[in-house]
Amino acid sequence: MSAELATKPSGAILDQLRSMQNQVQTPECRHWLQQELEGYSETAPLPWYRIISCRQRGHFIDLGSGKHMTCHIGNQALSQRDLASVQFIYARDPVAAYLSYSGPELEPWPEELLQAYQGVLIPGHLCLHAWHEPISSLRCQITEGLRQFMEEYPRCAHATTSHGFKAMQHRHWHF
Repeated sequence: MSAELATKPSGAILDQLRSMQNQVQTPECRHWLQQELEGYSETAPLPWYRIISCRQRGHFIDLGSGKHMTCHIGNQALSQRDLASVQFIYARDPVAAYLSYSGPELEPWPEELLQAYQGVLIPGHLCLHAWHEPISSLRCQITEGLRQFMEEYPRCAHATTSHGFKAMQHRHWHF
């Protein structure tokens, strides 16, 4: 990752995005910047850097001894449908929310999913809480995606208007 962008305060990155919004020529790029600054709708496709892979973990109690432990939950323990609901964090909020956030990035499983699996994940143990946590930091991944875009945009801006931006998207953007 670019050391310059990684060490910039969140306000400086936001200022750079806002400044780009006034300079860019293509409607596609303006739309991307607007979504970054205001957030993505539930139906909008997300750039690759806003889809964060997660690992599953849980807090268990041994039904025989009463001992508590925290364990990794393997992806194979869940059905494909259920795994799909917790395998990723879809970062749809405005970029400012992720650039300024420094707390733990844990999201609990939906209650119905926990209830369905709490007695079967580890034989003889009951899962009291389960959550997914990003494999890489949300802030770092989003900052890296922004850095790549800001580096590539000037090269693509001189191509035919929409073709340059679309080429960037198809190269590595949308999941």
